[in-house]
Amino acid sequence: MEESSRKSVVLIVDDDPVTRMLMRQSLKTIDLEIHEASNGLEAIAEFNQHKPDMTLLDVSMPGMDGFDCCSKLRQLPRGQECAIVMVTSLDEVEDIERAFQVGATDFMTKPLKWPLFNHRVKYVLKANRTLQELSLNKNKLAKAQSIAHLVYWEWDYQSDSIECSADMFDMLGLPRDKQLTLKRLLMVVHPDDRARFIRAVRLAIKDKKPYDIEYRVQRPDGHMLFVNERTDINFEYGQWRIVGTLHDITALKQSEQEITYYAYYDTLTDLPNRRLFIEQLETTIASARRHQRRFTLMFLDLDRFKHVNDTYGHHVGDELLCQAAGRIRECVRDSDLVAKITLESDNRVARLAGDEFTVLLDDVDNVDDIADIANRLIETFSQPFVIGGTPLYVTVSIGITVFPNDGHNVQVLLQHADVAMYHAKQLGRNNYQFFSESMNNYLKLRMEMEHDLRIALQEEQFELYYQPQYHARSEKIVGFEALLRWRHPVKGLLTPDNFIEIAEATGLILPIGDWVLMQACQQVCQWQQDLGCAYRVAINLSALQFNQNYLPERVRQTLEQSRLPAETLELEITETAMLHDVAETIPLLFALKKTGVRLAIDDFGTGYSSMSYLKNFPIDTLKIDRSFVEEIVFNRKDAAIAQTIIQLANNLNLSTIAEGVETEAQAEMLLKMGCEEFQGFYFNKPMSVEDLSKLLSQS
Repeated sequence: MEESSRKSVVLIVDDDPVTRMLMRQSLKTIDLEIHEASNGLEAIAEFNQHKPDMTLLDVSMPGMDGFDCCSKLRQLPRGQECAIVMVTSLDEVEDIERAFQVGATDFMTKPLKWPLFNHRVKYVLKANRTLQELSLNKNKLAKAQSIAHLVYWEWDYQSDSIECSADMFDMLGLPRDKQLTLKRLLMVVHPDDRARFIRAVRLAIKDKKPYDIEYRVQRPDGHMLFVNERTDINFEYGQWRIVGTLHDITALKQSEQEITYYAYYDTLTDLPNRRLFIEQLETTIASARRHQRRFTLMFLDLDRFKHVNDTYGHHVGDELLCQAAGRIRECVRDSDLVAKITLESDNRVARLAGDEFTVLLDDVDNVDDIADIANRLIETFSQPFVIGGTPLYVTVSIGITVFPNDGHNVQVLLQHADVAMYHAKQLGRNNYQFFSESMNNYLKLRMEMEHDLRIALQEEQFELYYQPQYHARSEKIVGFEALLRWRHPVKGLLTPDNFIEIAEATGLILPIGDWVLMQACQQVCQWQQDLGCAYRVAINLSALQFNQNYLPERVRQTLEQSRLPAETLELEITETAMLHDVAETIPLLFALKKTGVRLAIDDFGTGYSSMSYLKNFPIDTLKIDRSFVEEIVFNRKDAAIAQTIIQLANNLNLSTIAEGVETEAQAEMLLKMGCEEFQGFYFNKPMSVEDLSKLLSQS
């Protein structure tokens, strides 16, 4: 039942049963729940059980008198909320004072005036209920203020003392044994905020206008709070008063700081993120325009960072990024030039995204100074990064732009810095490059070429040409090398030299390579069936293709779908691709051999040419590079190298084929050396499917 609708409970305590009966009879006109007790012990028991709203307590009782009983009742649950009226025949002032000392709410003297008794009881119950409601509301308000970290104070301008809630002392970290004064309050206001606080108070007194300010409180225990103080100005009882509330907003400020941090800083490296860097760059541009100054933007990218992530895992990659950020920051901070110009050099370094960082050098535009800082950055990355006891070597490529020469806005400056950085990558990494317009044109051409390559895949603009391979003695066609061509709608027929580098850099070489493999296998299988000859087809694999673990399965599926006999497919791989990671290369080569295909080393002699891999790798053919064939007739060293390759292949039971045979003399000399097959313009150039089909039908 709700508090407002239940009956009031009254406990009558008196050792005289007649008095108890008369009291009960007199209270019949009031809707009450009445309980009785004849002594102090019974009163305590009844009180615990029924929690009365009012207790009529006789003073003179055997054993425990009313004073002791009242004192004990006040200590019971809800004892402070109950109205206790002492009923006494004593009228001494000392007794009345004692009654109030032990906690009595009121007193009645015997003999009781019965016509007025029930009115007195109703009044006490109503008054007590009002007090309970006030107490409840006060407690609710105190709890709400406590939850909200809110305290209040009042000051009348005239006295030194400030009236305040007790918990204001706790908030400020001050003991409660002294009154709060303005001087005492000023002592805990943060020194940097004190002048602003005093100015607000003075204006409030002078102009009679309230204020709303935030300031910091430095508590005596060293803890700092952020508070919001709001005031109101009142004129009461002939004097002005300031009434204020103090709100502890420390948690709110901390949340705001965290939100700002997550919005503007990279949580991994603690560097400014792209958003904050862009804002800083915009501010720097505006300042440089206003003061007609120049500044430098550096764009840094870690070299081969993806390899670290793929090899050691992202947790190692994250630690590497943190260490790299620290090195960049320290390098910029340690630069005398930067430290001399700006005190905020730490904020001039940002993590733009992934393994990309930027350095903003305000008012640094001298080429020698910029180069000095760039060289410092490159030098600091020459030392190994030790992570988990493992030393890792990661270099950095840097692109540099200068405002306003290389761009007038954020987008252009960043784009041109990225272009310069990409050029540094193209030149072998681990270096820095200044932006130039020629770089930008080069990038635009590359981007256009990449776009066109994607369109070429979708619209099937690629074609395969085939260069015949001849048996050295019979000069009969035994196979072909499939060569990719791109029939560009504007630029005409393009050879791989014009686009293969971009295809590899963008990863487009993978779908292109799959297309070449399927087209070549299907076409050669068709020639085999039409002409009844077991022609062989050789297909070049890019380094990126060769590094894919799914390659053996892709070859197997292609052979099944095209129905080309596996032994008539020869995959050509460069030495560089095979020796990139020998631990992975060996199982991959053997997996390819299980499909039944032949394996050839392309451009043999131009790479590592290690004897150990010829012993361990399941190779079938060595292709003698055209650079040794070109001057074989006139250059004794080239002739010796070609002879050595052929003898080595014969000793290892490997086949040999010479590329780039363009004259009869070259063919005759290679034949005498024991080379088994020829390929080159002396016999035929790469041919279209239509032209080669005619040639094969006439053979």
